[in-house]
Amino acid sequence: FFFLVRRQAPPMHTELKKALQQEVLAAKSRWGGAIKLSKAPAGTPTAPLPIGVERTIARPASAEAFDVDDLRVRLLIDGPSASAECVRVEVSGDALPAQLQAAAAARVAELWGGILTKYSLAAPAAGGPFAIERVLAWCETKYTELLNLLPELVEGYDGVNEVGVTIRRYCLVDRAEGGEGGGGSSSEEE
Repeated sequence: FFFLVRRQAPPMHTELKKALQQEVLAAKSRWGGAIKLSKAPAGTPTAPLPIGVERTIARPASAEAFDVDDLRVRLLIDGPSASAECVRVEVSGDALPAQLQAAAAARVAELWGGILTKYSLAAPAAGGPFAIERVLAWCETKYTELLNLLPELVEGYDGVNEVGVTIRRYCLVDRAEGGEGGGGSSSEEE
């Protein structure tokens, strides 16, 4: 005889679950359709975890010189508490090389983990114990900083703006394993 043991995630505390729901609602009311929520399907051993909150951040005016239309930042809650050990971050974007996606995710995770370590459910960060809205707003204000985390991937060129004036623009290049760079972040040569 043998027994099949399904690993169940510890349940999320009711107060914490309510706080998370309030934070997600606040983010949805602030950014509308730019926010997407995901969770593990019912029946999976860890359901509803992981819970993900993704925001598509359109290029702000401060980053208009970059050829990156948007960043997608996904905050994932893997465990039953609002702690740095129970969260992770994914960053993606059509024009972002994989190395920059990883670096940006690490930078956002560092910020988020620091906030969660500093605060607790008893004395939560402004906006709630998971600080979702705070972290996603920070990502928008630091859009250019996130794009410049790996300066060796940023390449400048002269472009023309909508009124015909020559301006300095920037694109991201993928310098993956042994690549010499040049060109853009697309892979049309394959």
